[in-house]
Amino acid sequence: MSLLSADERARHERFVFARDRRDFAEAHALTRRALSLYERPAPADWTFEVAPGGKPGLPRELAGSPPLVFNLSHTHGLVGCAVARGAEVGFDVELIDRAVDEQGIAERFFTPAECADIDGCAATERPVRFIELWTLKEAYIKAVGRGLSHPLDEFGFTFGEQNEIRFAAPDGADSGQWMFALFAPLPRARMAVAVAVRSGAPGRQGVIARQFDQTSRLAPVRWSSPLTDR
Repeated sequence: MSLLSADERARHERFVFARDRRDFAEAHALTRRALSLYERPAPADWTFEVAPGGKPGLPRELAGSPPLVFNLSHTHGLVGCAVARGAEVGFDVELIDRAVDEQGIAERFFTPAECADIDGCAATERPVRFIELWTLKEAYIKAVGRGLSHPLDEFGFTFGEQNEIRFAAPDGADSGQWMFALFAPLPRARMAVAVAVRSGAPGRQGVIARQFDQTSRLAPVRWSSPLTDR
């Protein structure tokens, strides 16, 4: 809590349940600590601004060059964030065992190919496949900065051989600009990262996941080829 701004503390207090207050505080503190690995401000000194679509970002004077970008997500008992340079990034984490109407939500919001993919799974695997597709969709719309105002059935994902993620981009978007990675940080959870590489971005582009302050990497369970660093 000592790392959070006055605005973040006020938002924290508006949550009704203690576990939601905990997850909010942990996610925002984690993001501040992660950003301080890449730029000078101490974790408590970061300030943020919100783009017109609602996506949080850094003021130009703090973002560095190429600009540092981030995205965060939290669910009950699990928080995370993604940080990148020279790219747009979206991030989502969800629990598999939450009680949702997978079929009803998919029929309303997913593409026909995604619905067929879920229907083709064994009953025990459908919640996993649903959450894998949902987190990828959430990560993408968060990366483009439109949130749920972006129709979810205008783009889709399918899974190929060797756990490959294939992306069908919406009209006007370049699917070759995007890379995706899907992780299982816990057996009961999935975590998705979407990255749009900006033209002329320096260096090799890839997605690396690890627990904070640990050097060991978390291997993806699915990824897009050939850009994702495995």
